[in-house]
Amino acid sequence: MENSIVIVTGANRGIGKQTAIALAKRKYKVVIACRNVEQAQIVANEIRSDSGNPNVFAYELDLASFDSIRHFAKAFSENFGKLNILINNAGITTQDYEITPDGFEKTIQTNSIGPYLLTKMLLPLFPERADNRIINLSSDIYKMGLFTLGKLNTYHWVKAYAVSKYAQLLITFKLAEVLIERGITVNAVHPGVVRTNIMLTRKWYDSIINLILAPLYIDETKGAEPTVHLAVSSDLKGVTGKYFKRFTDTKVRTKYRNENQMNKLYDFYELICSNLLFS
Repeated sequence: MENSIVIVTGANRGIGKQTAIALAKRKYKVVIACRNVEQAQIVANEIRSDSGNPNVFAYELDLASFDSIRHFAKAFSENFGKLNILINNAGITTQDYEITPDGFEKTIQTNSIGPYLLTKMLLPLFPERADNRIINLSSDIYKMGLFTLGKLNTYHWVKAYAVSKYAQLLITFKLAEVLIERGITVNAVHPGVVRTNIMLTRKWYDSIINLILAPLYIDETKGAEPTVHLAVSSDLKGVTGKYFKRFTDTKVRTKYRNENQMNKLYDFYELICSNLLFS
């Protein structure tokens, strides 16, 4: 494990931070990739101190910026040269409708399109014939995320978040098919209803949201446990193309595991990547 390298995106707080701590304690080399690199450096110092593991590193990564993704991938490749586990944990939601400079709705780019580009750029770093793993954070809210590809930029707030999580789930299934010959497993996980601020609005009705969800809440440490399990469990070696609710392999209904939608989305993401990588 001391020679195994893991990237955790959005690990400066929440379940991403707890995931990074747990992996650092297991002696992995951990790279936390975050928008706010100054805060990430502070967190990396905390994790090094808490875990006794000096091999924790902070890098800047803004998934709402294709330029930032390319810069991160280049810097990571130059400094580490290989990757064993990629955890696409970072996610946002926002009430404000916003289009990124790259031309996509911000929530959907940050939570799905950006992680796909990041994954694509890092694929050459996974060693041949090794236990390589990609883990995508999803959510059961995907069931609210049925979408029309041509309207991908029209969704906002809760709908955009649900669409992003559904898109990430579809891409998980497709990448599992595409990468199986390379020995790279790809799985999605719903960590549970974690007490974070991702769905809060800073409005008066936040108290109502918290009241409704309070019986379901788990803390961030428990929220990180399923992701860590997917990353390290020897029982899951070779397991791919699955959706886990916490620790349970959960079947996705045919309604949501739509092959036509999956392939169209994959082709669209591949086109975006091709235009960026060869421009």
